[in-house]
Amino acid sequence: AIKLGHALNLEIHVWINCYILWSGSSYPSDKNHILHTNPSWTEFDIYGKSDARIDLTSLKSPQWEGIYLSPMNKEVNEYLRKVIQEIHKKYNIDGIHLDYIRYQDEYYGFHPDGRKEFNLLFNIDPLDISRGVISTRYGWEQSYVDSINIEWNKFKQNKITELLQFVNDDINLLNKDIIISAAVKPNLIDAKYRWHQNWQDWLEKDLVDFVIPMNYSSELITFMTNIKIMKNNIDNDSIKKIIMGIS
Repeated sequence: AIKLGHALNLEIHVWINCYILWSGSSYPSDKNHILHTNPSWTEFDIYGKSDARIDLTSLKSPQWEGIYLSPMNKEVNEYLRKVIQEIHKKYNIDGIHLDYIRYQDEYYGFHPDGRKEFNLLFNIDPLDISRGVISTRYGWEQSYVDSINIEWNKFKQNKITELLQFVNDDINLLNKDIIISAAVKPNLIDAKYRWHQNWQDWLEKDLVDFVIPMNYSSELITFMTNIKIMKNNIDNDSIKKIIMGIS
């Protein structure tokens, strides 16, 4: 593909699904699949259930996308980093496009590793934040409730951003001109606080060369609202690095 593409003056960008791991209706038959070899790497939900324990044959909610790796597990980002390193070291590619570089939804992101790390920093279990235990109802000051929610959101966002920082560091070390892009949720606010995908920060810190907001809504109001939020929050230099995905 690279040889033919370059002969035709085409750039070859490698598309990588980052955290989504498996979405089949039964478990992978290959026993070397990560789901079998490293089940502890999978995501945990707000009820403390691991994705590795999901019954794939049962009916799922319409929002369920599949089994995810957890950015909160200490080994996951390092593993993904090595996969991406292998690609850009072995092949003469022009770009890397990162998809599913986010959590599955807001009720995920509760891997024991991440909870333990956050607890060591703030002496608070993130589950208590998300379950509403850290609230004025139980005697906490509103200012503290607000600040600890901000810290938890930042903590989750930073685990995703960490992978992008790794990719940038590795490419810079190789001194290669490889373009980095990402598919992102189109509503900037929801992206930050529901999927903890802080792509505004990625643009402003030059961690990506461009993003593709998946603005796929068939509702014109939703479609235009997503664009308006971008224009109201993102600086002019960063706006130029947005390529709209429409469908």
